[in-house]
Amino acid sequence: MKFVFSRSVFVVLLFAALAVFAREYRFELKTDKADAVYQQNEPVVFSALVLADGKAVSGMKVDYLLQGDGNLTEKGSYVTGDTAYEVKTSLGFPGWVQIRFSLFNADGTPVKTLNSRRQEINLTAEIGAMIDPLKIQAAGEEPADFDAFWAAARAELDAVPPQAKKVSSEVPEAHVGKLECWDVKVDCAGEMPVSGYLVMPVGAAEKSLPAIVSYHGSGVHSANKPFGNAARGAIALDVNAHGIENGQPAEFYMQLNRNELKGYRHHDKDDPMKFYFRGMYMRVMRSLDYIKSLPEWDGKNLIVIGGSQGGAQAIVAAALDPQVTICIAGVPAMSEHSGPLAKPQRQPGWPRLYKADANGLPDNPAVCKTAAYFDNIYFAKRIKAEAWWSTGFVDNVCVPTGVLAAFNNLPAGIVKEITMTPAGNHSTPNTKGNARLDQFFKDLKAK
Repeated sequence: MKFVFSRSVFVVLLFAALAVFAREYRFELKTDKADAVYQQNEPVVFSALVLADGKAVSGMKVDYLLQGDGNLTEKGSYVTGDTAYEVKTSLGFPGWVQIRFSLFNADGTPVKTLNSRRQEINLTAEIGAMIDPLKIQAAGEEPADFDAFWAAARAELDAVPPQAKKVSSEVPEAHVGKLECWDVKVDCAGEMPVSGYLVMPVGAAEKSLPAIVSYHGSGVHSANKPFGNAARGAIALDVNAHGIENGQPAEFYMQLNRNELKGYRHHDKDDPMKFYFRGMYMRVMRSLDYIKSLPEWDGKNLIVIGGSQGGAQAIVAAALDPQVTICIAGVPAMSEHSGPLAKPQRQPGWPRLYKADANGLPDNPAVCKTAAYFDNIYFAKRIKAEAWWSTGFVDNVCVPTGVLAAFNNLPAGIVKEITMTPAGNHSTPNTKGNARLDQFFKDLKAK
C-alpha cells in the first residue's frame, strides 16, 4: 500500500479574469511538507502569497478561515507583502485541517473572478492537510446483522429473474460498424429497474471481453453512452442512479428533481428497509448480474467505477459481489455517516444524514441506526477486489476523514491505493485509479 499525490508542489492558481480588472490576481498556496501529511502534534504550516502579473502584491487585505476536526476554528486577517504569509496549527489526534484565503480590494469589496460556468464569484483559495491519515478509525458501531441485512436483499433480488429489454440506440459515425449500443432496462426487485446504456464491440466472440460498469454521482440524470471504454475493448455498461428513462430532454430530469426525486438522498432515512439507497444498491447488484450474464463476458475481469455517489455504488458493488476484480472509487460519498459520533468530532460523509450533540448523541437515533447499513466503512471491510480510491483535502462534500476512515477498513492483503490531493476539492481526479484503468487496457491490448 502506498500514498500517491497528484502534485509535488501544491499551488492553487485562481485568476481574476474579468476584463474590468487591470490585473489578474492569484493565490499561491503551499504547505511546508510537500505531501501535506503530518504526525500528531507536528506543526502544520500553511503559506499564502498573492501575485499579480507574476509579482508579489503588497498592501491588499486577506481574510483567512482555518478549520479542523475537533471543532477547530480560527479566523484572521493580514495585509499582503513581498513574502508569503504563514498560518500555523496542529492536531493532537488523527484528523483533518483546512484553510481558506479571501482577497479584498482597497475599498473593502471582495476581488472577483469567474468560475468554470463563467459566473462571477469571490476570489478565494484553499488547501488542506491530514494528520496521521492511516490512523483515522471509523466511528460508530457496525450492525450485528449487517451481512444478514444485505443477504436478505440479495435473496429478494434473486426472486426476480434478470430479464432485460434492449432497444438499439444511435452510434456516432466514428463508431459505426465497430460498436453497437443499446438502451437497456433490467428487471429488479423494488420499484425501479436497472436503466442504462450498454455498448460493446460488434461481433465480439463468447467469453472474449472484460466488463466495466460505471455509476453516477448525485442528481437526476440520464445514463451516458460509454463508447470510450467499449472502444478500448470492453463490454461497457453505464447505469443511471434511479432506474429512470435515458436520453430524455433536460426538462424531464429537472421535473423529476423538482418533484418525486426531490431530496431523494433523505427519503425514508429512518427505516433501513425503505431508505432510498436500498433500492439503488439493489440496482447496483442487479447491474452486475446482468453484465455477467452476457455471453461475451470473459468471466474473469469485472471492473466497477464511479465518483462521489457513483464511488459509493462502486464500493457497494465490490463489497456485495466477490467477482468484482477492480474497484475505482473517486471521492466516494456515503463514507462515515457516523463522523459526528467520533471523539473528537468530525464531519459526516455526504449526504449528512444526521447530527450529534457535543456528547456524541445523535439527534435522531432511528436515522443513525439506518445509516450504519449504508456506510462505506462497513462495505469496505468486505471488499476482495483491488481498491483505487481518491480524496481531496478541501473536499467539503465527501470529506477526506470519512473517505480515509473507510479506506482504513479495507482488508489487509488486497491491492489498495489512495490518491490524496492537498488542494483538491470534490472535483479532484482519481489519478492513480485512472492510471490503473489505462494500464489494464494496455495489458489487455498486449495480450
